[in-house]
Amino acid sequence: MKITIFTPIYNRAYILGQAYDSLKKQTQKDFMWLIVDDGSTDNTEELVDTWRNEKIINIKYIKQENAGKHIAHNTAVQNCNTEYMLILDSDDYLNEKAIEILNNEVDKISTMPNISGIIGNRYDAKTKQCIGTKMPENIEYASGIELYEKYKFKGDTLRLYKTNILKEFPFCQIEGEKFIYENVVFDPIDNKYKMLIDKNELYYGTYLEDGYTSNTERIKNDNPIGYAYALNSGVKYGITISKKIKWTVLYINWCKKNKIIDAFNQFSRKDLFVILYPISIILKYLKR
Repeated sequence: MKITIFTPIYNRAYILGQAYDSLKKQTQKDFMWLIVDDGSTDNTEELVDTWRNEKIINIKYIKQENAGKHIAHNTAVQNCNTEYMLILDSDDYLNEKAIEILNNEVDKISTMPNISGIIGNRYDAKTKQCIGTKMPENIEYASGIELYEKYKFKGDTLRLYKTNILKEFPFCQIEGEKFIYENVVFDPIDNKYKMLIDKNELYYGTYLEDGYTSNTERIKNDNPIGYAYALNSGVKYGITISKKIKWTVLYINWCKKNKIIDAFNQFSRKDLFVILYPISIILKYLKR
């Protein structure tokens, strides 16, 4: 068994069945489905127990106190016993040949220390259309940052990582906050490693009203320090000056708005902070 499929979940029993149905249909079933329940109060646990009793696929279920998706991710990495971990959100599902294809692809990268994993497109579950742009055809390996900034890729992605690399880059825990954007972990990995680009249609996503995408502003406001970390990471690891400038201005204004203490000393590019501080104030004034 090479791959663990990690699914974080919080009160998603009503939709998790589509992921389970897709995993039951896999042409290769030599994988572990690791579900980390972030303190659900619905019938998630009973539902998963029913599936485990069916013994169609290997399922490991861990329930933790509600701490946020990023802490569920840390829990999954700590409890992953396979060489690779594929992230599958609770409202998403896989093509029936996904594990078969990924099992073949991980063999290509197993002896390549400069490759962190596999990245591919995410497809809309309803339309079956690619979400954003398709992966560049003439590139076999690239980091996630290179895809977005150098090759102008847009959209969501399938991501599979070598577990030992994920163990190097855990999410931090911020007291009083329950969300940190994934780039805080993905960016430093991208800074050290590239990924194998998969061009198959393997991963389907659904946007729900209670999901992160539909509640971006509320989540940012509820987790101001976590969002500041994400902006700081984008500046530190970004490869284009335009992104560094844009995210520095956002960081300055965000920290001022939310009265984040020690924003300057925590920032990765103090030179940009000093240069862009007056500009950010002017831009904020003009917006008013």
